Amino acid sequence: MKHINDQFNNRIRDILSDNIDFSVPLYIGMPSAGLVSCGVPNLPIEMSVQRLIDKKLQSNHPFSLISVVHMPEFVYAPIAVFLSKTKIGRKVILTEMEDQNINLVVALELNRWEKTKKINSVRSIYPKENTAEILRWIVEDDLLEWVHKEKALDWVGKQQSNSADVTQLIKDSANIIRNNY
Repeated sequence: MKHINDQFNNRIRDILSDNIDFSVPLYIGMPSAGLVSCGVPNLPIEMSVQRLIDKKLQSNHPFSLISVVHMPEFVYAPIAVFLSKTKIGRKVILTEMEDQNINLVVALELNRWEKTKKINSVRSIYPKENTAEILRWIVEDDLLEWVHKEKALDWVGKQQSNSADVTQLIKDSANIIRNNY
């Protein structure tokens, strides 16, 4: 994993210094046992350089490229994995990567054909400001497929709200993670 992470970080360094090779995708690695256990095929995880740059510049999901340093490690060992609420055949991975103290999520399309090979393709990455929505994925939408119990309880424990509804979501999420995983 260290070698994959180092290669990825070198590519990010190249992108930051405008030495960009768009022809070679960013290699994130193979899925971990946790990802495979919730249905991620044992195929390479990749992201196109252009897609990363486009997502970084997207007005509704801006983030700093420096925030994705070590992305292979964070995707390999996430906080939680969810079914996508909006796209069939995708997973949404809650990671420990942060941009301005907001966790980044990675949207992964499974079994995507890229040229001549099948991969798991990172289709989006963005800071998920609306943590109440993630809590609803756990409590109301039943989208949680895999969780690292300790990391998830730590993440849930850091959530705060002035809203009674969100406070209840925090409690309910912690109970679901504690009792079911």
